[in-house]
Amino acid sequence: MPISRKQLIDEVEKLLKSSGVLKAPVAVERIARNLKIDVRFSPTREDVSGALVVKDGAAFIAVNDAHHENRQRFTIAHEIGHFCLHKPGEGVHFDEDFRVYGRNSKSSLATDPKEIDANQFAAELLMPKSFLLSDFSGMKGDQEDIVVRLAKRYKVSRQAMEYRLANLGLLVPTFE
Repeated sequence: MPISRKQLIDEVEKLLKSSGVLKAPVAVERIARNLKIDVRFSPTREDVSGALVVKDGAAFIAVNDAHHENRQRFTIAHEIGHFCLHKPGEGVHFDEDFRVYGRNSKSSLATDPKEIDANQFAAELLMPKSFLLSDFSGMKGDQEDIVVRLAKRYKVSRQAMEYRLANLGLLVPTFE
């Protein structure tokens, strides 16, 4: 059954509140710990960003330690999304070759609803609407400067921030 945007936002807000996260950058590893998910960084193939592993009632997220910190944070948020939204049984869920926004070969085709859900969840978790509205409202400067400053504050890529702000109707995207 597809997950509604409201369900997704409600789940993120609940996680932020229960983890005591009140401002950016969102402490995704703390959120994982609160969910009793261990986060492990290790080398792997370049095209593998991360994996969610659930076995014997325990869960861990494997993260490619060669990737940029922003991408690692997105990977953790994306896998938390799978854990919260899709209630995985035992097994391993790999996310290969996703760029910022969590695209992989399946989600870039917009054919795998679970990957799309996890991508949206990750964007909402890393850049919560309520946080962005507050931070954006007092900012001065041109659009590019604002995007760069917010991306740095939220520890996401410039492109991810621009996309998120555009989706929230706060700016017109340039997507260079």
